[in-house]
Amino acid sequence: CVLTTFFLSFVLNCRFGALERCKELIEAGYDVRQPDKENVTPLHWAAINNRADIVKYYISKGAVIDQLGGDLNSTPLHWAIRQGHLSMVIQLMRYGADPSLADGEGYRGLHLAVLFQHMPIAAYLMAKGQEVDSPDINGQTPLMLAAQKIIGPEPTNFLIKCNASVNAVDKVNRNSPLHCAVLAGNVDSVHILLEAGASVDLENANVSVCLLCVFSLVVVGAIGSVLDMKTESWLLKGVLLACIIAVINLTSRCRLSSNKHADISYIKLYVLGVCGDLNMPRSHDPSATVQMLFTINITALLYYYLRSCRTDPGIVKATEEEKKKNIVVLAEAGCLDPRIFCTSCMMRKPMRANHCFSCNACVAKQDHHSIWINGCIGARNHPYFVLFLVALNFLCIWMFYGSITYWSKHCPPHYTEEGVWGVVTTLTGCSPWVLYIFCFAFLNASWASILLLVQLYQITFLGLTTAERANLMHRQRKLPQAFSLRQNPFNLGVVRNLVNFFQWRCCGLCKPVVLDWTQQYPMGLSRDHPMFSGPDAV
Repeated sequence: CVLTTFFLSFVLNCRFGALERCKELIEAGYDVRQPDKENVTPLHWAAINNRADIVKYYISKGAVIDQLGGDLNSTPLHWAIRQGHLSMVIQLMRYGADPSLADGEGYRGLHLAVLFQHMPIAAYLMAKGQEVDSPDINGQTPLMLAAQKIIGPEPTNFLIKCNASVNAVDKVNRNSPLHCAVLAGNVDSVHILLEAGASVDLENANVSVCLLCVFSLVVVGAIGSVLDMKTESWLLKGVLLACIIAVINLTSRCRLSSNKHADISYIKLYVLGVCGDLNMPRSHDPSATVQMLFTINITALLYYYLRSCRTDPGIVKATEEEKKKNIVVLAEAGCLDPRIFCTSCMMRKPMRANHCFSCNACVAKQDHHSIWINGCIGARNHPYFVLFLVALNFLCIWMFYGSITYWSKHCPPHYTEEGVWGVVTTLTGCSPWVLYIFCFAFLNASWASILLLVQLYQITFLGLTTAERANLMHRQRKLPQAFSLRQNPFNLGVVRNLVNFFQWRCCGLCKPVVLDWTQQYPMGLSRDHPMFSGPDAV
């Protein structure tokens, strides 16, 4: 009864961080290594409550760092990992805690970090020497557990980024990570593993092929859902079944044939339309000046489009050694924070960098992921993209000019006499192709002009990217006191913003600041750095 009372005091004091009271209990004669009736020691409670000073005191009094206890027969390190206390994990490992020990369920430290989706802890453990493919007691690797037990792409993506084997098999059922994902119905992990090169020919102990499992999971499940619909209309069911088959076919084709410049076909279609505009009936006989300006415009459009596509947007790269070194330094400094560390790329993020899940990479000074180039707009190709928008808007103006000139000469509309419908009928009968060119130009000019104005406003008056502006606006809604978006450390004024963005030198009159944003890191490692806190944070 006395021991129970003592231990309840330990639990409460650890929970509230009462170090002096813990010292009094130890000085009164309680053995810090003495577990309670559930085989839990005071060190376990201090670790799970993230009490660094109490842990330090218990260790100095002889607490066993790797003592097993609790229902799951876990060490204090296991408890800290389950709760996501990175600072406590670092402290316990400094005192000699062994992350390779398994708990009662057979999970080691890295497996627990992945299961509970504490990616910073997993990154730190691997940086300290834990193998990404280390098996648990059942022979399962962390990637198998992520594919089987975690619905969502992040843990699987994270482990593959860390070079986890996609074709390893466990000892019991000979299942690979792809088997585990299929059996659990984890569609996201199935897609990620297949893209990473997982073999569909591996056979488990039940001789079941992964490709057949995937086919059964997706097709049979979707068809069964449609057939179970509470409707008597077989026509509706037939249409839905046809849609399912079409979507699956389209998705598979897109995934197999996608590449960096997949949207090049759309710009080719656009150029084809422009060529059609050039080859309109030449009764309006454009002057040589108009033809020359139009040719310059379309050449500029193609040039800036290709530069936007082919220029590296500023993808941040690091070697494996640099990644591990940065993880240890940031973790031990208490800065393994998503704002300055990317758990997907396993690297420290430069200032103004963001992770793009479409490109699966961190991009320096990322603006957005563009559907036009099927890639990111970042520090190195952002000026080319803006100039591409300028050329595109001018091209649309030329198409308006050509269409209106043709109509005014061949079929001038009389709005007051014919009305709207009469004008549309006249223009359609005059030349459906010219009307198509005009509508096509209007459609593209609508979004291109709006996007260009937004881009120029952000660059000129704010000095921000689209991602930074969205982030600041999101914070602005949460703060009780409003602040101006112009009050940020990257806004240097209208002229300097434009000079630095486009790198204008004007024959030596301007001196733009040349920065490699893939190498620009904050001076300090603290989370309280001005870049990450306060209303001016971007």
